[in-house]
Amino acid sequence: MDVRLRDQRLRRRAAAGRPDPPPAVADDARPRRAGAGRLAEPARVSAKQLVLGAFEELTPSFISNGWPHERSDPAGFAGLPYWQELSRQLDAAGFDFLFFADALGYPMHEQVSPSGEVTFEIPDVVVREAVQFPVHDPLTIVSGLAATVERLGFVVTASTTAEHPFLLARRFASLDHLTAGRIGWNVVTSDMQTALVRLLGQTDVTPHDERYARADEFVDLTLKLWEGGWSDDAAVVDKATRVFTDPSKVHRITHEGRYFSLDGLFPVSPSLQRTPTLFQAGSSASGREFASRIAECVFIQERDPAQAARTVRDIRDRVERRGRDRDSVKIINSISVVVGATDEEAQAARRALTAAPSRDAMAALFLGWSGVNLLGLDPATPIDELSTEVGQTTLAMYQGQGATVGSVLDRLAETLGGTKITGTAEHAADEIETLARETDVDGFLIEHSYGGLATYREFIDGVMPLLRERGLLPAEPRGGTLRERLTGTPTPRLGPAHPGAGFRPGAGTAAYPGGAADPAAPPASAAAG
Repeated sequence: MDVRLRDQRLRRRAAAGRPDPPPAVADDARPRRAGAGRLAEPARVSAKQLVLGAFEELTPSFISNGWPHERSDPAGFAGLPYWQELSRQLDAAGFDFLFFADALGYPMHEQVSPSGEVTFEIPDVVVREAVQFPVHDPLTIVSGLAATVERLGFVVTASTTAEHPFLLARRFASLDHLTAGRIGWNVVTSDMQTALVRLLGQTDVTPHDERYARADEFVDLTLKLWEGGWSDDAAVVDKATRVFTDPSKVHRITHEGRYFSLDGLFPVSPSLQRTPTLFQAGSSASGREFASRIAECVFIQERDPAQAARTVRDIRDRVERRGRDRDSVKIINSISVVVGATDEEAQAARRALTAAPSRDAMAALFLGWSGVNLLGLDPATPIDELSTEVGQTTLAMYQGQGATVGSVLDRLAETLGGTKITGTAEHAADEIETLARETDVDGFLIEHSYGGLATYREFIDGVMPLLRERGLLPAEPRGGTLRERLTGTPTPRLGPAHPGAGFRPGAGTAAYPGGAADPAAPPASAAAG
């Protein structure tokens, strides 16, 4: 916990005549003495209810690379039964959504031969120790999971760098039907670019800011298809007249842009949400600006509460400058929670978790996320001197702190990922409540620890009932579409202030009267956005 925030709480307690609590130590894997579990007494008034997601990937172990842990279940990740059982657990407990990260590439590092030839190689540890390898396609299992549970939503990561807007729009619209409106899209421009460009037959990594320019156009085109492709009353389904769909109410979409061109009809009928609930996970300046325009939920991964508060405020300011309600975008931080019956038991469990992966495996994971090969650098090199075109957010998490390559390498297993919370269930509930209040986040993504069906059990059984008692979670699980559940909107559709609303029929799309575009209508590319 940031020292200034802690001192502010101590002053408030002193002014109220209450004794100081035992000193709170931020969870950075330093041992905390017994009994020092609580932060300042959390306020219990006007607490906003939090949204909760589970942070997963179709890989043997994610973030922690903890699959060697004795309690993990690494073999189950490839089968549907594993994910169905996890979905049942999360749904019954009241989680709002299951969030699937994804990686299309894998870590690669540069090698220079004695003759000066530059090649890129996959470190052996990536394959040997399952560093986000193998990783399977999460879109393929969502419909099977949605059929298993009635309320839980599903957020799937998909890349604007590797996909085509039409194909991706078709898949997500189909999933919105199959999930009854419980699907979300986490919009990313992809990490692990070095491998990805080779897998796609390209030559060079696209610069960071240009990837976001492409993403802007990509999302606009999907919005045109989802929001502008069909009028609400296009489906007739009249057997007597043999009219299934009114042709005049299916609209031709025409787009000519810098990165994409398209001309035709969108073949998927209107679903409950039309547009999947839009997440965005980039925390660079370009990523935040992109999120301020299109995102309904923003995923951040900040370890330090003071920095998280600054990030949240910056995102909300950018949203407001776009003419949107600053609180309409829900901001969700990832946290890693390890719970024990005592502080000592929890700290021992945290140490076992951080000991599970090897140093080289965690360095490879950092390489994949950031594009920086720490093992190939002088350990004395200041982290602040490094730059990357691949994973600026991950690298930035370690900059501005006086860290060196060696010090970061030594603590990757302890620090990679979001905020670390370790202690009793009551301590974890206190920390979550304090984080929510002091950072103004709207919810949390709970990182899996070692991987396996038992991963969330302690959190579900110990922490969630306490959060519910404090009014931070609803008494009963929320229902409805994912958009309604997360944003509180009264309708499954995008709100009128979202730029996607500007692509609806009458706002720039051309009608389709029997195959010819309406000459009086402007092309879809002229629509707002």
